[in-house]
Amino acid sequence: MNGSGTQKKGKSKSEQPEYLASADYTLRAANAVLAVDLREVPVTRVSQFAVGWLRAAFEQSRSIAVLTASGLGYAAAPNRRAFWELTIRFLWLAGMPQSERALAADTMLDHERKTETKTDGYMRTNGLPSDIDVAEMAAFVLNVSEDKLVASQATNLTHAVKGAGTNLWMVYRLWREDSTWTHATGFLAGSYAPTNDGDMMGNGEPPHIDRNLEAHKIATAVITATVADLLLDEGAPSNLAGAPLSAFLQAN
Repeated sequence: MNGSGTQKKGKSKSEQPEYLASADYTLRAANAVLAVDLREVPVTRVSQFAVGWLRAAFEQSRSIAVLTASGLGYAAAPNRRAFWELTIRFLWLAGMPQSERALAADTMLDHERKTETKTDGYMRTNGLPSDIDVAEMAAFVLNVSEDKLVASQATNLTHAVKGAGTNLWMVYRLWREDSTWTHATGFLAGSYAPTNDGDMMGNGEPPHIDRNLEAHKIATAVITATVADLLLDEGAPSNLAGAPLSAFLQAN
């Protein structure tokens, strides 16, 4: 009787809630991928985007894991929103013909250059200092796509989802959900300060629909596999192109 009771107690103590096990899994994977040395990847516009987005995605993944493990997963909406957007952009870029990828990347950069130039103008018009180097950005040579469809997809995430060969609507749904809890919306205010029959304000927290990181784990696997394909197309040897995916799989 005593032995049986001890075993039951030990089993109960060792069990983890699913969100904690997923957070541990996610953190190990993120650390493993971020530790991969990709300095020998051939430098092209597309490979720079692939490696940069990869690192950005797994930095967000690491932050999401830490907040989730601390019971603060609901507060990770800004991190999740960035992560979903990166997932969409990866699949959008990989889904287009290889010959168009560099043009698409340059079109994104051109849009960002124009946005920064406008910001510099706003700052100066309102008598505020600006450290944006407009001249340096203008001197940067870009090969911008003349395809209006590519241009709209490069600058508008919804258009990218519509135009992607992969079905990205579920990821887009997650992005939209987390966008609600990222901005200063009425929904956000109502979640943190709910009212009781309109007479008293309480304390609350926003919901999140990927509480156990199930969709997140699938997305991280897809990202590392997509990076391997992109880097292979850019001339990286297979062992180097697949290194992030190998690190991801070995960590888990």
